[in-house]
Amino acid sequence: MWKRLLLIRGAELAIFLLLAAIPLLVNNSYALGLLTLLAIYGILLIGLDVSVGYLGQVNLGHAAFLALGAYAAGLCVSLPGFGMLEALGISLLVGLVVGAVLAIPALRLEGPQFALATLSFSALTVITLNEWEGLTGGAQGLQIIRPDFFGMNVNAPGFYWLCLIFLAAVWIVMRNLLSSNWGRAFEALRDSPIATDAMGVGVYHYKIAAFAIGSALGSFAGGLYAFNFQYLQPHSFTYELMVILLLGVVLGGRKSLWGALLGAALIVLLPNLLSNRMLFQVFSTLGLLMALAAGARGLMTRTTKPFQAIAPIVAMGSLVIGGVLVENTEDWRKAIFALMLFSVVVGLPDGLMGFVTRFLSKLFNIAPPALPVAAVLNDVLPIKQVKGEALLELRNLKCYFGGVKAVDDVSVMVRAGHIHGLIGPNGSGKSTAVNVISGLYTPTAGAVMLHGKALPQGSLYQVAKRGVARTFQNLQLFGELSALDNVMVAIKGVYRRPLPLLLLGFARREEKRAQAESLALLKLVGLEQQARTLAKNLTYGAQRLLEIARALACKPELLILDEPAAGLAQPDVTQLIEIIKCIHQRGITIILIEHHMDVVSELCDVVTVLDGGKVIAQGTADEVKRHPQVILAYLGTAPEMN
Repeated sequence: MWKRLLLIRGAELAIFLLLAAIPLLVNNSYALGLLTLLAIYGILLIGLDVSVGYLGQVNLGHAAFLALGAYAAGLCVSLPGFGMLEALGISLLVGLVVGAVLAIPALRLEGPQFALATLSFSALTVITLNEWEGLTGGAQGLQIIRPDFFGMNVNAPGFYWLCLIFLAAVWIVMRNLLSSNWGRAFEALRDSPIATDAMGVGVYHYKIAAFAIGSALGSFAGGLYAFNFQYLQPHSFTYELMVILLLGVVLGGRKSLWGALLGAALIVLLPNLLSNRMLFQVFSTLGLLMALAAGARGLMTRTTKPFQAIAPIVAMGSLVIGGVLVENTEDWRKAIFALMLFSVVVGLPDGLMGFVTRFLSKLFNIAPPALPVAAVLNDVLPIKQVKGEALLELRNLKCYFGGVKAVDDVSVMVRAGHIHGLIGPNGSGKSTAVNVISGLYTPTAGAVMLHGKALPQGSLYQVAKRGVARTFQNLQLFGELSALDNVMVAIKGVYRRPLPLLLLGFARREEKRAQAESLALLKLVGLEQQARTLAKNLTYGAQRLLEIARALACKPELLILDEPAAGLAQPDVTQLIEIIKCIHQRGITIILIEHHMDVVSELCDVVTVLDGGKVIAQGTADEVKRHPQVILAYLGTAPEMN
């Protein structure tokens, strides 16, 4: 643990000290300008990585936030005569507010639609800045005088050090944020918004918060950009800059502060590489060699498909040939950027920092940080004494899809402390019923009552907040997160620090407690030794058990298990039965949907049978198995009468 901590924190300290010392060692105004731009772009790409890396959205609007922040800061200095700090604060606020407003409609979209929405916003921003000549100067540009900072005149080296201090501050704050429950929630949204809502995390407000924070950093970088160049024109923030910024995030490495810094360095150097033919040829040749090495290794280890290995080689080979044939590479910069972006996305999805991190981990034998001892299970899920009173009641519940009556006038009572089985043939309405209970579907008619009070309709998030947790028939895990992080996303009752204290790093104790409680739940389902394994790399049976542990992290009053034994081998089914018994002993009420009748017979106190959306029988497992309508529903024939 200490080896890892010293190496990582030592590397951070070393790189910032080195960057701070360069102006003392090198007296070159051009190099100083590049370093200043590196610090500004570092802040910019850290903000962009929140939406691209953590939310998994292609954000084409970040250049517009750079422009908005730049013009906001410039106009605050030119018109009211604000100082530098006030102007930067306003640029940050502009990005935060506009980002939140844009996120409200845009984040209801996914994939290409979201990309088009942000692209439209970017184009509209540039057009507005260009046409509003009375305020922005239009195409003629806006001249800005760099203001004093707390009464001190800031020269070029001083401004560089100021930008570096801001970069270090953003680095620390975002490191604290992204390594917390907020960062895990952002990543969970990317993998399964449905499961995130079902855990009581809440998809929408976390999405808005993530996008607004990233946009605020983009606008803050814009304020520094304005004071660096002291001249702004709308055409500086167009399509070409969007592609360069995406290239920087992807090439440097997503979900990584180091990746953002490396990406910033690369995009600062790109214009110089394009203007010098020899440098460009050297760079493209190195890129081709890396593509060849990565492709060969991927094919030998069978970790990449042939297309993933060959496509980057072809793209980088085209750049090498183009560097020889084309006289002026700057004229082809858009095509070059597009080829580079394509090569990285296809051949190096984890970016350069992903490769470097794996290499350094093996070289220095860096182990993941040590985990705390698992908490006592009784502290996480204390045993509750229940009396068997009515907990959940379905009153004349109906859920229609067009002319299909998936659930038709169902009335069921689930008593506290019971395991209530819900069975029936395929298409009988079982999953639809629990989807209505959990808030995934809105009922056509009827009511769902918990402790005599109506549960919210059509909101997984609100129902989860009332103490109802669930698993899914089709697994809804956060595949890119570890088993431990999957559970920590949903852990309830641990995180109480307000956001400002979390950003300053005062939530370490809560983080350790969340880890300990999550480990206790993983231990309950037999996955403690696989806590660091990515969810997508677990066996199918382990994934089923992980989903149960994650649902328990919500510390629910009612747990819905939707076909948890589906697809499991018999040893896994036996383990599952013991786990459900252990959960039941703690006083948690369970609704169990299951096709394995041996599981239902061994576990359930009461069984309700559905067919065609209606209740056809209810009683103990032995009673419903002998019921004539149940036999008819399952076998298609009526029982013989003696």
